[in-house]
Amino acid sequence: MYMRPQIVFIVSLALSLFSNVAGFGQSISERSGPPTPPPPGPPPPGLSVDNNILLLIAIGLMLGIYFLIKKYRSNDIPA
Repeated sequence: MYMRPQIVFIVSLALSLFSNVAGFGQSISERSGPPTPPPPGPPPPGLSVDNNILLLIAIGLMLGIYFLIKKYRSNDIPA
């Protein structure tokens, strides 16, 4: 029976603190609802990939071939 007063005190303290915290979330101003969002900024610049897609594919193929050759040449060196 010794623990019961402590539990009652802890529960009542927690409930009173939570009810006070909920009161801080209430709006004081006359209007209700969230504030209006800021106006949108300018759109980001458009970047064209279509003009140089063949160049990008060619560079990717050359880079892939370079890494493959580098990998196989490093394995062929006798120790």
